Amino acid sequence: MGNLSANNSSRTPGNSTWSAAFRPLVWIVVVLATAYLVGRIGNKPTVQNTGVEIFSGRTMGTSYQVRLVSKASFVDAPTLHDKIEQELKRVNQEMSTYIQDSEVSRFNAAESTEWFPVSRHIAQVVATALELSKKSDGYYDITVMPLVNAWGFGPAKREEKAVDPTVLKQLLEQVGYTKLEVQLEPPALKKLHPKLQIDLSSIAKGHGVDRVALVLEESGYKDYFVEIGGEVRTAGNRADGAAWKVGIETPTELQRDIQTILPLTNASLATSGDYRNAFVDGGVRYSHTIDPKTGQPVQHNLASASVVAENCAVADAWATVMMASGPERALQIANENKLDVLLIVRQPDKFELIPSETFRQQHPETLKMAEEKLVRPDINSQK
Repeated sequence: MGNLSANNSSRTPGNSTWSAAFRPLVWIVVVLATAYLVGRIGNKPTVQNTGVEIFSGRTMGTSYQVRLVSKASFVDAPTLHDKIEQELKRVNQEMSTYIQDSEVSRFNAAESTEWFPVSRHIAQVVATALELSKKSDGYYDITVMPLVNAWGFGPAKREEKAVDPTVLKQLLEQVGYTKLEVQLEPPALKKLHPKLQIDLSSIAKGHGVDRVALVLEESGYKDYFVEIGGEVRTAGNRADGAAWKVGIETPTELQRDIQTILPLTNASLATSGDYRNAFVDGGVRYSHTIDPKTGQPVQHNLASASVVAENCAVADAWATVMMASGPERALQIANENKLDVLLIVRQPDKFELIPSETFRQQHPETLKMAEEKLVRPDINSQK
């Protein structure tokens, strides 16, 4: 979760910022003539005609991009772009903790332990989150919101100092996925502790990607690429018939570079990292990823985790599980659940790649490229 991770993508979007774990920059590899062009996502809503329809804009405190390939125009571009924008606004209004009257904010503010009516989308996302909490042995926990705020990675201004152990102990009493219940019909949530609060930032961006994908499919499109703040979902192929290609970033703090390229067709990719959203206090570095078991930012050497899955919301959440649990436990969880995962671990003299069994089997060329590009972890890092 990004939050489970506390979060951010620096979280300062216009009027709807998100507390969500930082997601490394996504690079889109596009064929142009016979050369590869690596392009970054844009910030302004635009519609371009270059053989592939491209829509881009801002949402959830970050940017989004949609690429469409079609032999026929099922919906005119302005209308489709408006549908995408409206769907993303609905996701924000449902799940953002930065919007005071969003559904999640209203649920968090209520201290009732009775059933609280919510949209079916929130109920479904929470149900998925609770399922992953069980599968991950509690390393995924959307009830970490009080901890996220305490460590300065939430909507409030960050103080950048360690949290007093006494305060942490008190906050942990409010945290725990077993203190939250969900029902799908009628959709509603229930607190078993009146102070319980939820943070969906670790799954909501992936969910937003899935919602945009559904808009495209309902509009007749079968070949598309959707990305929000580093979370990606693809369907079909590019205009040249090849698979979409997505770059996984090298986890260095200042330098932006591609570690490897992953062909992606009818699948989603989410990457979570610890290398940009953090602060230092008393000589100790505190990253935005919080261990829900201890209430403290994790102190392991896992720099980033990339997860491939059919559903982007699920990939998003699993990426947070990996970061919260650390390299050894993450690999164990990945293999137990047959997850498609690539872990990049920070060692003193270099990065180490740790693929799950599924990733090793499914992406040998991607893994080979990543191994050939290993660099020292301290290159251009902040001291």
